[in-house]
Amino acid sequence: MKKAKQTADYYNKQSHKYDRIYRSYLGHTHQKLLEQIEIQQGGTVLDCSAGTGLLAGELLQKFDISRLVLNDPAGDMLSKAKKRLEYAEPEIVFTNYFAEELDQLHPEMFDHIICLNSFHYYVDQSRVVSNFQKLLKPGGSLWLLDWNRTGFFVINSKLIDWFSPMNINTRTLDEMEALLNTRKLSVDEKATWGFRLWNFFYMRATLM
Repeated sequence: MKKAKQTADYYNKQSHKYDRIYRSYLGHTHQKLLEQIEIQQGGTVLDCSAGTGLLAGELLQKFDISRLVLNDPAGDMLSKAKKRLEYAEPEIVFTNYFAEELDQLHPEMFDHIICLNSFHYYVDQSRVVSNFQKLLKPGGSLWLLDWNRTGFFVINSKLIDWFSPMNINTRTLDEMEALLNTRKLSVDEKATWGFRLWNFFYMRATLM
């Protein structure tokens, strides 16, 4: 887990300025996901890499969520989320696992898992998807938005990998869909688009 720790350490160092320096990127990707996501009244939700809690705040404004678990391996980022959401209702549970360790949570615990802007950082991606499968209730949904390694972004992704202290393992949409299918996660919706220097994909998958 050395590479995963390097990524978490990087974001711990960025935590005091993260919301500001990534404002445009976060605003775009959050809007794209929020345009698609649907959470039924009283749903249980895991945000598996919740960062400073920006998305969680937006979700709580839009949906009636009975239980929200915010996880992030970067403790300083999670501290920002706790402060941001200290008066939020319902009560939020905060956990500090690497995505590969999320199987320490109770199985079949969530109606929805959200993975936003983070899958490309995971070291053992197959294990992470296996954890998603274990944690979702039957018929539960995975909402995933991430970098799409296609077109000009093949070069950009490689450059980021070379020069970044973080672990970078970007997939194409087709590769991501194939990986989800190995864990009985069937993709019901998907889309791709470009934004400035990035290519993205979005998908909603249901546990069969």
